[in-house]
Amino acid sequence: MEILLSIMGGTAIVMSKNAEAAMTVLQHFAELRYRLIAAVAVFLAASIACFIAAEPIRRFLTVPAGGLRLVYFSPPEALMAQFKLALLGGAVLASPVILYQVVAFIYPALTPVEKKICLRTLGGVIALFGAGAAFAYRVLLPLVLRFLLQHGGVSATAKLAVSDYISIFFQFILFFGIVFQLPLIAWALGRLDLLRAAQLRSWRKYALLIIVILAAVLTPPDPITQILLALPLLLLYELCIWMVQLGGRGWIKEISRQ
Repeated sequence: MEILLSIMGGTAIVMSKNAEAAMTVLQHFAELRYRLIAAVAVFLAASIACFIAAEPIRRFLTVPAGGLRLVYFSPPEALMAQFKLALLGGAVLASPVILYQVVAFIYPALTPVEKKICLRTLGGVIALFGAGAAFAYRVLLPLVLRFLLQHGGVSATAKLAVSDYISIFFQFILFFGIVFQLPLIAWALGRLDLLRAAQLRSWRKYALLIIVILAAVLTPPDPITQILLALPLLLLYELCIWMVQLGGRGWIKEISRQ
């Protein structure tokens, strides 16, 4: 009888643990569903707002194009370009909220060190993305368009489809928004002891060469313009070195406390 009660008690404990595990999985799915709904709702609201305000947004986007004439090649293209602008603009505007929802979902599963890194970098991610987007909008995109238009000659008039220009614009914004995250990535890698400042210093001459060549190729033969492109990238690389060193010091302090 005692053996039977013991078996029944053990079975009840196992069933209780299974039920708790099932509830945990269901809670995770419910949390994921809530985060997805919130992110999609904000994205749709931002996209609708961009669709309604498509004309002023389009004027803002075409400022870097200067005198380049944007055209439509078919009647449906105007509507499709407006949809593309609404979706891409909505994604950019909703990206801080989407980032927050992702972080809020994975945050409970992080280790204490990872939680500290996550909290310290969250605001910086948004700020640096904005800085990269502003750099692409104010400096790089006008330079690249001017460089490309120089090869058209005086006998040809440059025209570009609005849909193609919108794609190019958001590709530049996204790429340099991500590139400007490198200092934070460097800090996190240094914090986790996966990258050392000495490594980046040893690669400095190669980085300098690549940046100078890039500035010379993408810009007209004008030293001022080349400096405007090369200097922020050089400063970004030096900032990466400093951030790796700063993250490494934090890692050493964390180890010394343990």
